[in-house]
Amino acid sequence: MKPAGPFDAILGHEASIAALEGLLSRDRMPHAMLLHGPVGVGKATVAAGLARALLCKNAGCGACEDCSLFVAGNHPDYQILTQELRKDSKTEYKKHIVVDQVRRIAGVIALAPRLGARRVFLIDPADKMNAEAQNALLKTLEEPPPHAVMLLNASRPQVLAATVRSRCFALGFGPLRAESLARLLEARGFDRREALERAALAEGRPGRALELDLERLRERRAILLEGLESLARRDLRAIEALGTALAGKNEPALQTNLELLMALLRDAARAAAADDTGTLVHVDLADRLMRLGEALGAERAADLVAATDRLRDQMRFNLNRTLVAETLLAAVAGGPLP
Repeated sequence: MKPAGPFDAILGHEASIAALEGLLSRDRMPHAMLLHGPVGVGKATVAAGLARALLCKNAGCGACEDCSLFVAGNHPDYQILTQELRKDSKTEYKKHIVVDQVRRIAGVIALAPRLGARRVFLIDPADKMNAEAQNALLKTLEEPPPHAVMLLNASRPQVLAATVRSRCFALGFGPLRAESLARLLEARGFDRREALERAALAEGRPGRALELDLERLRERRAILLEGLESLARRDLRAIEALGTALAGKNEPALQTNLELLMALLRDAARAAAADDTGTLVHVDLADRLMRLGEALGAERAADLVAATDRLRDQMRFNLNRTLVAETLLAAVAGGPLP
């Protein structure tokens, strides 16, 4: 059996993969690459495939020592920089990647590779670097050793300093159309109904579609939509209970809930503006989303989407999760936009 290629596990993103394969085949890989797109779209899988291809002498053959070490997580020329666990915790991570972590990379990046021609460093999520860490990274990006490749994964590239972004070759990964993703999932063995539901709940993001807890996300979507319907009727009693559910137990939970809320509001705005449910992501809820859009108004629903997106972006400033949730929900009920 032929070993799997470095990008074989990736669903969709044909144009971006073709661009990477072209760079690899011509040996024109830039010293720093910024892979950006929504959470769960498949960037991490792409980054892993690219790192393997860069470290392998045969572009990720899957059969050599380099590939075996990489798959086992033991390749000496590959290093991942991410958020560290909080002290005395096995599950909670620190909010940021800090300057000392970046300095540790700077201390080894100039060293010659141990096995092949390159050292590869992955920063994921790069948009969790604080300002000091980004400044420390900048010097490495300005004067990179010829054997080093830096890969930066970011779901919010706009929070990276312009000086960091300008020194990276940027490659974007967007969500797929729900129908297209459903077909890819069917090819992976999912039945048609589950494939469509996963594609909708993942909002076209392949990585999330494969990994999501379908039953749990169904329940979360039901809670959020019912709450939005109550708030659209100006039932302010829903704010406190829904605010707690929306805030979740930590920032990642809030971010996930805000993304789902945005998707529902975006569908409501689209349905109200076009009177067309064929383009909705959550097409199985078309009738309810149409009524929600009519209750809110297309323009107001679109404004709420934009406000939610701003709040997601501002969470890096240590905002109170419950306050963020309740402020947003009050806006759905007719209050001022946050």
